[in-house]
Amino acid sequence: MARIALFIYSLIGALNILSAVIELPMLRTVTKPLLMPMLMLYVISQTHIIIRNKLIFILVFAWLGDVFLLFQGNSSLYFQLGLGSFLIMQIGYIRLFSLQSTAGKFNVGQWFSLPIIPVLIYVVGFLAFLLPLIPAALYIPVSLYALALGAMLYAAYLRKMDSSYYFIFIGAILFVISDSLLALAKFYFSFSGNSIYVMFTYIMAQLLLILGLCKLQPKN
Repeated sequence: MARIALFIYSLIGALNILSAVIELPMLRTVTKPLLMPMLMLYVISQTHIIIRNKLIFILVFAWLGDVFLLFQGNSSLYFQLGLGSFLIMQIGYIRLFSLQSTAGKFNVGQWFSLPIIPVLIYVVGFLAFLLPLIPAALYIPVSLYALALGAMLYAAYLRKMDSSYYFIFIGAILFVISDSLLALAKFYFSFSGNSIYVMFTYIMAQLLLILGLCKLQPKN
């Protein structure tokens, strides 16, 4: 089942990206909600129940975020619901990554160390650029999500060096790239091909994160 789930995920992802290339919104609407269920099937087939439920929880909120943002249109409510769903997803990733750090738990000393400075510079700098461009009602939710996204990246960096380290760290970087491009397109300037890059980096990010987390927790 695992290989079939990954094959179908890859196929759906390719079709979703194709929908942006040929500008076919209906194909995008059909394929995007099918991505996370395929990763759920992979998780179910590959992991022990101890981590399985945590990953399914994360992917359910990723799926909700995908759906809400898909149908946001001109409604700020759907955007906020999507942002809230992804915020919960990021918190789930942060919690798992913190448990897999060299300390084996959330460690204040690790978080307040020099390597966090580049992450803070990026998050604060991006918010300083973005906030003047967005409605005031979105200041708090966008800021909270940006901080959570940066924290997820840093938590991935702090993980102990194991066989899944680069899967997860590269996945986290791709997630930051995807969400940054998405925010720029929504609030600043949407350049040609932006949606292709957003979805490609998002699809790869979720795949690498789940592959990495499942790599450590084989089914038994």
